[in-house]
Amino acid sequence: MQVTVLGAGSWGTTVASLTCGRNPTLLWARDASVAEEINRDHTNKSYLPGFPLSERLRATSDLEEATRHAELLIVGVPTRGFRGVLEQAKPYVHPWIPIVSLSKGFESGSLLRMTEVIADVLPGRP
Repeated sequence: MQVTVLGAGSWGTTVASLTCGRNPTLLWARDASVAEEINRDHTNKSYLPGFPLSERLRATSDLEEATRHAELLIVGVPTRGFRGVLEQAKPYVHPWIPIVSLSKGFESGSLLRMTEVIADVLPGRP
């Protein structure tokens, strides 16, 4: 199963590092230099200094590349950017793909939980 994790902060990177042990995993980073560091050095010094990442973990800053082949989508983006990232990814996310949220909290303004934001932006997803 191809796993994609959106968000290369400490939480997203940790989850991606764990899932890549059993499944091919692609981590999406908003910042291209973070993706390059993960691929080249197998580290994410900005968010997980001193924590080596698996050589199996791959990263990209291209949202289409990250999502188009995903069979499981894990979203670890902070709540303030959650909806925007989902809206950008929407054209590439197949309707049958399960989506898991790692984010806690509520969307500012709407006060929706992140699972409700997923249902709003990508309706009908498992």
